[in-house]
Amino acid sequence: MAPEEESDRSDFRTGAPTRDGGPEDPLGDADLTDIYLAALAHPLLRREDLLAGGFNEADINDTLPLLEARGMIQRLDRSSWRVLPPDVVLPAFAARLEDRARSVRSSAAAMTRVFQQHQERPQDRDPFEGVQIVTSFAGINQALTRLIGTARRDVMMVYADSPIARMLLDQPMAAHQRDLVNSSGAPVHVQANYSDTLLDHPNFPEMLQLRAAKGDEQRVTPGMRLTTLVNDVGFAMVDLEDDQGQPHGLVVTDSAFSTAIAEVCRWGWQIGVPWRMGADGTNTTGAADQERAILQMMAAGASDAAIARHLKLSQRTVERRVRALMDRLNATTRFQAGVLAVRRDLL
Repeated sequence: MAPEEESDRSDFRTGAPTRDGGPEDPLGDADLTDIYLAALAHPLLRREDLLAGGFNEADINDTLPLLEARGMIQRLDRSSWRVLPPDVVLPAFAARLEDRARSVRSSAAAMTRVFQQHQERPQDRDPFEGVQIVTSFAGINQALTRLIGTARRDVMMVYADSPIARMLLDQPMAAHQRDLVNSSGAPVHVQANYSDTLLDHPNFPEMLQLRAAKGDEQRVTPGMRLTTLVNDVGFAMVDLEDDQGQPHGLVVTDSAFSTAIAEVCRWGWQIGVPWRMGADGTNTTGAADQERAILQMMAAGASDAAIARHLKLSQRTVERRVRALMDRLNATTRFQAGVLAVRRDLL
């Protein structure tokens, strides 16, 4: 950007220049921060306000969708937005960054162990030893059977929107009523963590109910983008998915690799939202419990339609209760409502 434009926009930082010598960019991007600071001067923001402030149209077109996605502005119509207060939106944004930082730190530690263990191996060892590629649903089913059968007691599962997850959800419901036992006949305990992207699948509520009845612990973690399963003896499977949406994954018996996969599963479990289904397929029985269930699913990223299906309520009733909860929490986005509910010990 030309120096003239930078000097024209210095007033949006209370007199400080937008580049050299200015304060740090709290949003992690100078253009994004500049436009948000400019927007704060306009509770009802229009494109014309930003153009008049010296911003070019390309930056505006790139930045406004990001601000909207982060819950910092709310669209009113095609060319205007309501600007939300920074004392609400920035703490929520910071909470997301903290979750991402925990993910990076956890992954870094696990990957460092993988690196160190591989460095200690004989140099002539086959680098693909302990890793097998599977490219069919038949191969996946065989791997799943082996994963359960070889477990001593525990299996961790993480499901994103992937071929394996869709195969699981599209199975007849009778398949989810099976007891999971290892090759010795001992029961296998399951911790199953689902991405919020699966909440809208029509079979999801019934599948969760049936698996909960079999003793599975269940959580939902927003933003999970990996489908992987690992047992307590180091047998793992990772679904990579090819460009055509077909299964294309890895069966892993390498101890270092499976240890890293287990670390990822544990991290996702720690930040997930616990999911407890009632005997009737809902999350709750009383009104207070139902309110907590709505907050829980909002925090997990569920849509109003998904919440309505889970709680067996009309979508209009859910929309009304969501608005009431957001008003009570003084939240302007659903994500903020979840954050504030956790801080007030409502979840």
